[in-house]
Amino acid sequence: MLRNKPFISCLSMILGLVIVSHPLLTLAQEYRPPKRGLPGRREGAGTRGTCMDGQKFLMPLTPVDGFSATTSNSPTFFWYVPPTSAQMAEFALLDSNDSQLYKTTIALPRTAGIVSFTVPEKVTNSVLKTSQDFYWQFTVICDPSNPSRNPFVEGVVQRIQPGKELVSQLKKAPSAYSRATIYASSGIWQDAIATLAQQRCLNPKDSSSLASWVALLQSVQLQEFAAEPLTASCSVLSEGRGGK
Repeated sequence: MLRNKPFISCLSMILGLVIVSHPLLTLAQEYRPPKRGLPGRREGAGTRGTCMDGQKFLMPLTPVDGFSATTSNSPTFFWYVPPTSAQMAEFALLDSNDSQLYKTTIALPRTAGIVSFTVPEKVTNSVLKTSQDFYWQFTVICDPSNPSRNPFVEGVVQRIQPGKELVSQLKKAPSAYSRATIYASSGIWQDAIATLAQQRCLNPKDSSSLASWVALLQSVQLQEFAAEPLTASCSVLSEGRGGK
């Protein structure tokens, strides 16, 4: 999957320089997966024969095993979408029996980048019951009349109830970066990436913001997508920040 080696090498050099300036901050942004059986494996959707172009695949920004946890009442999901002529994508939530629980369409940007979607709180509260696995699918609508031509990616999400220790740690955290570190080290991926995405959106020129974002993605082997632009507005990302 790592086809752009010169870029990755350059990015790694930049990250290394930032680590020297912010060693504790950057090294802390490492995701530690929870101990559980692997539900699957993260895979990108190919571009051949579809409406997508470019060297990179459609890719979910999730851990390698495709599983992510959240404590949020309105979790935000992220995907890299390559250049495409498609104008819309579809997001769906399903239960363990593949019964559809929720579906909506998402407008796609005109340029390649990281697309996000925040599940409304009323949907989360009615659909995503705590301590249960749910499945999501993100589909780029290349051909509305022929679904087999629509590339898609999928994964597993579980909404968890934070324990007292985690709640205490988050309350004492001095910054958003510290909260992201706590989420990542606790295996709560969705809240970690949403927190850092908001910080990167609000502080696009801040070196520590970029370093934390790169380090988190690098910890789940997604470093080749770290420099891709966030296509959502800061107001949209703030709605889905972790820890609600």
